[in-house]
Amino acid sequence: MSKLACALLALAAVCSTGCGSGNLASKSVLSGQSSSTATSSGTASGSTTESQSSSTSTSNQSSSSTVAPPTPVVSAGTTGTAANPALAVSPTTTLAAETGNNTSGSSTWTNTSTGNAVPGNVSHVDIHKLLYAGETTKVYAHYLGWWGPGGGHIINGTDSATLSQAHATISDMMSRGIDGLIIDWYGAGNTHINQASLYIKQDAETRSGQFTFAIMEDQGAVHTCAYTAGCDATQALINDLNYIVTTYASSAAYMRVNGQPVIFTFDTENLPNINWTTVMSSVQGNPKIVLRNDQGFRLSFTSGSYSWVPINKANPNDWGQGYLDDFYATSRSYPTEMVLAGTWKGFNDNLASWGQDRVVNQDCGQTWLTTFNEINKYFSSSHQPQAVQLVTWNDYEEGTEIETGIDNCVSVSGQATGSTLYWSISGGQENTIDHYTVFVSLDGQNLMKLTDVPVGTHQLSLSSYDLSPANYTLFVKAVGQPSILNKMSDAIPFTVAQPALGVNVTLSRPARGSRGGSSTTSTAPSNMLAMTIPGQ
Repeated sequence: MSKLACALLALAAVCSTGCGSGNLASKSVLSGQSSSTATSSGTASGSTTESQSSSTSTSNQSSSSTVAPPTPVVSAGTTGTAANPALAVSPTTTLAAETGNNTSGSSTWTNTSTGNAVPGNVSHVDIHKLLYAGETTKVYAHYLGWWGPGGGHIINGTDSATLSQAHATISDMMSRGIDGLIIDWYGAGNTHINQASLYIKQDAETRSGQFTFAIMEDQGAVHTCAYTAGCDATQALINDLNYIVTTYASSAAYMRVNGQPVIFTFDTENLPNINWTTVMSSVQGNPKIVLRNDQGFRLSFTSGSYSWVPINKANPNDWGQGYLDDFYATSRSYPTEMVLAGTWKGFNDNLASWGQDRVVNQDCGQTWLTTFNEINKYFSSSHQPQAVQLVTWNDYEEGTEIETGIDNCVSVSGQATGSTLYWSISGGQENTIDHYTVFVSLDGQNLMKLTDVPVGTHQLSLSSYDLSPANYTLFVKAVGQPSILNKMSDAIPFTVAQPALGVNVTLSRPARGSRGGSSTTSTAPSNMLAMTIPGQ
């Protein structure tokens, strides 16, 4: 049998055979598993491509009369190389974690009739990202502490008057970049809300100065007294404000401006039978009083105003642009007064016992974003508001809460074609999305992040990740703008096939009449077998 025929037979059998001086001295066979390469005996040898060094066989002829032909080398490769190994999927998260409730809201809340979302997987993109470039202003969430047994309101699954809920609330807020909260307070006589407020104070004091709180005296604290003959509403308000100063404003975590504690009011200034001159001369601590709407800019006893969601019963699509334009324009005429800009997702009071069928549509997250755009229209890094107030963190009854997340109505679908992953969204607008995150999984449950992709891009080449041959599951997560719900695609199957077993044979032999000849060697691709066969 000729040497060429013998060598070809040896290659076909992928084994070593004696063939005169052309003995196959070494080989490496492509493993059937993506993570291993077989040794010369055909056993798995690990996760990287290995090949034995070739040895030169001794010719049966005298070396003085014949140049020994080069030994044929069969090399094989899997996906990846020693220098650039195939990507190993090492899970860093789970599908449950990436889609489950990551808020301080209770998973038992399921009533979406007024636009409040079921607590879901909320974006933790920093809230400040929605503000103008170079901003340094603080962002506060309006907080209600009346939830739970004895709170006198609907059941949303949480109990505000517990330290655990206070801790969960502040942790959730901080994870979203929120700097503090403003508690809607109904006086020390409302023990449930007061206890909730004390727990907020206690937890805020453990946050190393990174979280601030303030108290808002709600008109409900002295409303009954103001309308009851013989009840001194002025003194009742003085008592409340002094309690706030001594109990809350003494905390290092309390909001202060130029060293003065800030106390907000909610329509308390509109109650009858209250002498504010007497109030301010009797309150300790020299607090700054900030009112709702622009009257706080003009009244002598106040230090500023905050904006609040306006209601136009005749038009639920009126998200308050006219109101905000007027409020912000007016604030410019009072440069020494505090101004708190306001944002909201919408409004719907149909779960409230005091509801009047007042609605401001959320428009799938657009109302939320446009109220931030209004801030950016009037303010800049050189002209900033004192703070921004998010209206609200957790008023479930009036449909303004953002605790459970804001639904942008988006759904994500995708498919893998060839080595490219494609996806698209439907139902909502892409401006409610901050970016996309692509995950890969071997079991559909334990995930590894591949990369983040900017909005506007809806495909990803997977070839650059050099995944080993296997069946994978991909997911695309549309990460929302701040406090907007994240949306995950369904599972997207993706298979990396075993490399095709190719053969590249180069034959070289000495020229007739010569003692020997030079040999040429062909280098095969990583998924090819390369063989050099000696001359006859």
